Amino acid sequence: MPDVRRRGGVRRLATGAVLAVAGVLALGVSPAAAHSLDSSTVSVHVSAEQADATITLPTETLVEAIGTDQLDDATVLAYLADHLTVTGADGATWAETFSTPTTQTIEGIESLVVDVTFDSAGASAEDFTLAYDAIIADVPGHEAVVVLTDAAGQVSTAGVLSTASDSVAVGDVSATSTGLVDMVGYGLTHVLEGADHLLFLTVLLLPAPLLVVAHRWGGRRALLPSLRQVLAVATAFTAGHSVTLVAAGLGLVRVPSRPVEVLVALSVAAGAVHAWRPLVRRGEVLIAGGFGLVHGLAFAGILADLGLGGGAAVAPLLAFNVGVELAQLLVILAVFPSLFLLSRTRFHGRVRRVGAMAALTAASAWVLDRLGLLANPLSPLEDWAVAHLWWVAAALAALATTLWWVEQRLGADVPEGEESAARAPDRVAATPMMEA
Repeated sequence: MPDVRRRGGVRRLATGAVLAVAGVLALGVSPAAAHSLDSSTVSVHVSAEQADATITLPTETLVEAIGTDQLDDATVLAYLADHLTVTGADGATWAETFSTPTTQTIEGIESLVVDVTFDSAGASAEDFTLAYDAIIADVPGHEAVVVLTDAAGQVSTAGVLSTASDSVAVGDVSATSTGLVDMVGYGLTHVLEGADHLLFLTVLLLPAPLLVVAHRWGGRRALLPSLRQVLAVATAFTAGHSVTLVAAGLGLVRVPSRPVEVLVALSVAAGAVHAWRPLVRRGEVLIAGGFGLVHGLAFAGILADLGLGGGAAVAPLLAFNVGVELAQLLVILAVFPSLFLLSRTRFHGRVRRVGAMAALTAASAWVLDRLGLLANPLSPLEDWAVAHLWWVAAALAALATTLWWVEQRLGADVPEGEESAARAPDRVAATPMMEA
């Protein structure tokens, strides 16, 4: 009887751990806590006689910055005029002429686009300082990427403006190299701020420590085989998105943004279904590579909206891709240790199925939203999770550690269902006939 009470108490502790982690995450979810982390862009074009720019601002974040949802043309232009200053090499401030704002949808984000022409008053239009802090000054964490097209048609990234640095010198010979470093950072933050990209990577890692037994997830992989599987998934995703990112960035492939956005959401759904029950042999690798092609098109769409296209933009394109790879590595380092530890317990099946169902729910909401059928009701939760990624990773680590401790306390109790296969010896689970 004492053993039964002990096992019951330990199981209740395990259930409480799951609920506690869910509660920690839920407490942070509210409209007030949610905020957009997308970026603005300032595409600058210069010649010997004239300089102009195209400014793209996410509408939702602009509303937050201005403090009103009445974004009439006069209000938007007055706000931009207050937050944009161009100064020539002689110290004179250049006059600005703004166009009427227009609305565009960029990677599923509604944005306002405004053109502005600068009057250099006869001075060289190729040498000036652009100071810009629209939204940056009012919304913490917001950034603006500055893309420069010079008189020869060469495209480069002049820098990323933020609260730490809200100006850039156009004509500075160091701008290109500095911009490439910024593009690495931009690729990194784009993935870490993209809930769909993050969830796609995470859901593919869910079954990485497992093997297939009788067409179901069951056998465990040892550490080294698990790491090899993670490497295979990461390599497949890298190959997939790199091919289409480069091809689309060079103008060899052109696909409308809406179908790409819907396919990105469907990639998460495919990964979730596979995490629930294996679809095909080595399905996570095939999904990573196949849908990686789609994610590459999405990344290329971001660069195209920045004005980075064609052979002249190869360097910033590759720098952006390096940032994407760094983000992928960070996701793996943050998530995989916890998933591997969970796979050593009888609770992994339950956690995996909950994760798969959550990913499938999010993917369904994205598909409906991107088809224009239903506004995504999960946006506040997604915004909070993206803004607190390391909290989420820490909560997963705490859950894995707690359940592993519970597993040790339960000792050799016979688990139920799928978990009995999960506790099979690795040498049995690793036989070729069983491996997916």
